[in-house]
Amino acid sequence: MTKGAKKWFSGMLTLLLFSSLLAACGGSGSSDSAGSAGTSDSGGTSGSKSSGKKVEVTMITWESKEMNDKIMAAMKQFEQENPDITVKLIPTPLDNYGVKVNGMLTAKKAPDIFMTGNDMLLDNASKGLLYDWTSQAEQDKEFMDGFYKGVVDSWHYDGKLVGLPGLLNTYGIFYNKKAFQDAGLTEPKIGWTYNDLFTAMEKLSSKQGGVQQFGYYAPLDPFYLSLYSVSSGAAPFTDSILNPTKVEISDKFVEGVEKYKTAIANGYMNPPTFDLTNVMSSFKQGKVPMTLQGQWVADDLIRTAPKDLQWGFVPMPVVNTQSEIYDAVGWCSPTTVKNPEAVWKVLKFLDSKMYEEVLPQTPVAPAAYQASSSAYFEALKTAGHADVGEGIDHILKSPDTQPVRFLSSWAGKANPFIEASWKNVLMGKAPISELNTMADKINKVISEAK
Repeated sequence: MTKGAKKWFSGMLTLLLFSSLLAACGGSGSSDSAGSAGTSDSGGTSGSKSSGKKVEVTMITWESKEMNDKIMAAMKQFEQENPDITVKLIPTPLDNYGVKVNGMLTAKKAPDIFMTGNDMLLDNASKGLLYDWTSQAEQDKEFMDGFYKGVVDSWHYDGKLVGLPGLLNTYGIFYNKKAFQDAGLTEPKIGWTYNDLFTAMEKLSSKQGGVQQFGYYAPLDPFYLSLYSVSSGAAPFTDSILNPTKVEISDKFVEGVEKYKTAIANGYMNPPTFDLTNVMSSFKQGKVPMTLQGQWVADDLIRTAPKDLQWGFVPMPVVNTQSEIYDAVGWCSPTTVKNPEAVWKVLKFLDSKMYEEVLPQTPVAPAAYQASSSAYFEALKTAGHADVGEGIDHILKSPDTQPVRFLSSWAGKANPFIEASWKNVLMGKAPISELNTMADKINKVISEAK
């Protein structure tokens, strides 16, 4: 259901590039054509029974037809509760989503609501393309207070609320319970430490018959190393999720890098050049002891993993205090929305009641609206994996969160410096001081973007 669910483990840069295709939201026009987006000119105050006129709210998603059918089935309840508002879905294939949305924006025929990633939301907000929902949010404080703490912060731009988060992507470690038992290791639990992680990956690795078996399979980037630094009480890699003013390589950040370097050199975990594309297929076969993945993997494992595969999930480890990574996908609207009150009602329903109906059928991600996420957790519990829900809820309630990537428009200029330095440092092909050179170049990009 989330935009990264099928792409993430081809690498974090792939996710960034993929999310850039999902161009965010734009203007709403009026149209009577089934093939065009827009708000009906029949207008009037949204949901106003005195007007006697129907208001049509159009929306678009990047979901599959099957998922869209479930979303629209849930929206029938909304239409029953709001007889003056109809909701119309405009089908669009995922592989053409960004192109079509950009075309709609250019022609000023974009729908009233459509899906967006957090970074694309901010990019389009910077261009003045998104509707400002601040007034509605201020009048609807009870609803706005229902989101997980902090998740709405990055859906603001220049002090304006330009969208609402819908689903949250969390990241943790899936592990093979039998592999831990066979190695004489205690299963990881919430609050386990980085020392536990590095000890486990060492004992779970092997090289039998000349075949290298890593104990831990994961992509690594500065954002994940930031968790180690912050958990140690030091500075994060970047000082803000929303508007970073600098990146920093702390002593504890270097300490974490050195630990991972040693693990890579000793064959305890995969090098950064290792192809992780098929890691989950191998995990299902019982060949992967631990792997860093997004929570959406749980849904696939519940549905398709062999029945005898014993697996679990645990949040990222800690040094001293908890620090986690999560990001969101959600909804936004164009500046030219003609019936904002009606659209706001639909947005609220999408974030709450719709997810309560859909997530039990497809438990791929927790809802950003906390009360609605209970349906997701209950579905995991029913499937026999309450531990996944407990771990994800722990992540979402973390006192500290770090970004999974740069969200700012200058990210495309900064990321090549990470690509040029990061892998070489982890593989011992460049000195650790190269990290400071990398940081200096990124900070120059940030400075020039101000």
